[in-house]
Amino acid sequence: MLKFLLLFCLLLIFYAACQVGLKTYKIRRYRKGKASNTATALAAVPLPNYVRREMVHVVEAHEQELFDDVASLLFQQKTDLQDPVQAEQLQQRLFYKMPGRTTTHIRHLDLGEWSIYWNFYDQSLEYYVGCYGILYTHVDRFGQEHKLEIAKNLSHSHCI
Repeated sequence: MLKFLLLFCLLLIFYAACQVGLKTYKIRRYRKGKASNTATALAAVPLPNYVRREMVHVVEAHEQELFDDVASLLFQQKTDLQDPVQAEQLQQRLFYKMPGRTTTHIRHLDLGEWSIYWNFYDQSLEYYVGCYGILYTHVDRFGQEHKLEIAKNLSHSHCI
């Protein structure tokens, strides 16, 4: 009787192992078939034209010239602003004259230094106020950098 029970247990364990193996095989085959079907289905679906098209921004020459003209205007005026509150007025005054896709922001740095930065694609303009003076930097449409530095000893308590 004991031999019969042991043989029955072994057959039951063997049957359970076969069932687990069979289920694992079916799951793998199902996942592999589903992955290939999905890839085939995605390849067969044509993408609409608006998805395949790249976004191309056409920068017109007069816009680039306008940005350079506004930068040269700032260089000619030699604006002497040291107060960050007045910086917002300067930022807006020049921003309204620039091309439509120009971006701008004011950075507040350590030791009371700050700068206004304008950007139009590959062109940039920066008005920087530091402890030792004011610096204008402009990269024009040809990639050339222009600088103007007004050396001053600004009356900030943190400047040595």
